[in-house]
Amino acid sequence: MARHAQTLIVGTIAVTALCAVSASDVRAQDGSVVLNEQMLFGDVFAGQRLNVVEANQQVTVSNTALGNQINGGAEGRDITLRNTQSSHGAIAAQTNINTGYEVSGRVTAVTQARSNEASTAANNAALELDSRQYTYGSTVSQTVLENPDARLTGGIQATSASYSNNVLAGGTNTFVSGTIQQRATGDTRAGTYVPAHYIPGNAHIAADAASNTAQLSSNGSSGQRVEVRQLAEGWTAAETASSAGNTWVSTTVSSAAANRITANNAGGSQVITTDQTNTGGVSSRATTHAYDFGDLRAMADGAGNQVYVGNQDIWVEIDNTQMNSGGVAVEVELTGYNGYDAYTGANAVGNSVTGFACSDCGGIMNARNNQTNTGNVSATATTNIVGQGRAVITGTTATGNSANFYVSRPGG
Repeated sequence: MARHAQTLIVGTIAVTALCAVSASDVRAQDGSVVLNEQMLFGDVFAGQRLNVVEANQQVTVSNTALGNQINGGAEGRDITLRNTQSSHGAIAAQTNINTGYEVSGRVTAVTQARSNEASTAANNAALELDSRQYTYGSTVSQTVLENPDARLTGGIQATSASYSNNVLAGGTNTFVSGTIQQRATGDTRAGTYVPAHYIPGNAHIAADAASNTAQLSSNGSSGQRVEVRQLAEGWTAAETASSAGNTWVSTTVSSAAANRITANNAGGSQVITTDQTNTGGVSSRATTHAYDFGDLRAMADGAGNQVYVGNQDIWVEIDNTQMNSGGVAVEVELTGYNGYDAYTGANAVGNSVTGFACSDCGGIMNARNNQTNTGNVSATATTNIVGQGRAVITGTTATGNSANFYVSRPGG
């Protein structure tokens, strides 16, 4: 227990991996070829419990649980990554914060659980991928503020994120090519819970969960030709809950996607082939309650399969196949008694794809899209203003299949 602390910064990372190549410092082997195989059979847990009576400046907590991880890159030399990761155990990160009556410094808590992660970058060189990730156990993260009578006068930012399989690849002046395969059969869950008495500073409460994620980002004179296949069979859920007797500006958000692909490029052609299948359920829920409030917001989104492809250059090709048979349920609830502005939003979709090319570059978009949704999709929002309020804005959208392809100006 710390009394009259000025600054408190705490971090925990738990990592367990059996690997053929170091997961923290990858060096090219056999002429820029990296071979990595990691298998995890045990459980990995990272826990933080913070008991703080009084803090005059910041309270910062970082807590991460990792199953298998590989990081690498190349500068001015082509690199090939051949990666196989499998996680059979449970990966969990838990953060509990018990504060005293008043914390005048800002509270920041970041909790993450990731079962398999591969991160590779190439600058002024080509990057070739052959990555396969398999997760069979659960991936869970949770952040909890335990004192509902706390006065957080410096505000709070509390987030939780869970990713069963995650690939990050790209660079500057690079050409990214190859294949990414991901399969998640265990549950993927993230939750953030913040009850407090008084929050005059900004409050941002968030949770994000994705069973399979692939993120491609390249700029400069770059290009992409990548095939991504994702299969999600477990439960994917994100939940946030916040409450306060008096809060000035408060945002509570949750997002969940069984399969998620994001590809951004600049400076060359982009050819992306995607194949996503989700058979598990997806749930996203955000709730907030306040007696007196200034700006109070609750927003949630959920998707079975999600693809975003964008190129700030001429040529874009997208060959997209999505099949969703799992249910997608998104719920939002906001309750306020006396205040000013209240916003709620809930968006749910079975299959979603978005692609764009640069119009100022004479952009050309070629897309082939095949979407099949057989699962139930629902989005509900409940807004309760019991006393007086100035503005109430609410919206819900539930869609089985959504496809958007367009040519736009850079940044437009």
